Amino acid sequence: MEEHGGDATTTNTELEDNGAGNMKIKVSFGSNSFDVFTTPQSTFGDLKCVIAKATGLDPKVQNLLFRGKEMDDHEILQMAGVKENAKVILIEHAPTKNEDLEQVEEFKENNEEVSRAEESKENIEEASRGEEYKENIEEVSRGLEAVYRVREENSQFEEQVVSLETVVCSGTQVADKDFIFLTEMLMRQLLKLDGIDAEGEGRTQRKLEVRRVQGLVEKLDNLRAKNSNPNSNVSDDHPLPPSSSKVDQECELS
Repeated sequence: MEEHGGDATTTNTELEDNGAGNMKIKVSFGSNSFDVFTTPQSTFGDLKCVIAKATGLDPKVQNLLFRGKEMDDHEILQMAGVKENAKVILIEHAPTKNEDLEQVEEFKENNEEVSRAEESKENIEEASRGEEYKENIEEVSRGLEAVYRVREENSQFEEQVVSLETVVCSGTQVADKDFIFLTEMLMRQLLKLDGIDAEGEGRTQRKLEVRRVQGLVEKLDNLRAKNSNPNSNVSDDHPLPPSSSKVDQECELS
């Protein structure tokens, strides 16, 4: 699988509706898109099996996102709000980057050295209580550090969204692949955030970043629609954070 493309053998095709009461679901996989049919009572796990027939992609390596959220296999489509012609994004599961693992291991090693130095100055009872306290602090710190790393990446992606918005609002046509690539990168950011085990302040900051990325995805969808039909009046109910409000105003005037 390429970085921002898919190996799906079906492009802009439609699978046959083999049963009454089935609903059509639009699946976006990299630069490919196709339609599948299933019942509203099916689970996302069932949907993965249907998608596997179209793409050859094992359900175990499929991540399905609906409305910017990764869905669990046991969740029922109808209960999750999936309706006729709903859009689901398919992403092939990718392992965590080695550099992220190295940073986590380095952070653990530094904290272990501090723990050993303090234990040498305390008796067994005091060291035991101190170790328990430090483990709680380290758990919160690790989650917060992970969120901050993703936040830095999100800021770079936000700058790219602002740049695209400026170009689209100026009336210049943008290649559709630019929207597809950036949307997929933002979806991967949501997966990163979902995989962070954070407590306390880390959990709060993670929620804020999830909302931020979801807003950027919504913004890209609107810009993509405006780019494909410059004369249309595409509404924007999900503006970017304050840093890009100026560009939003320019777009509304265009």
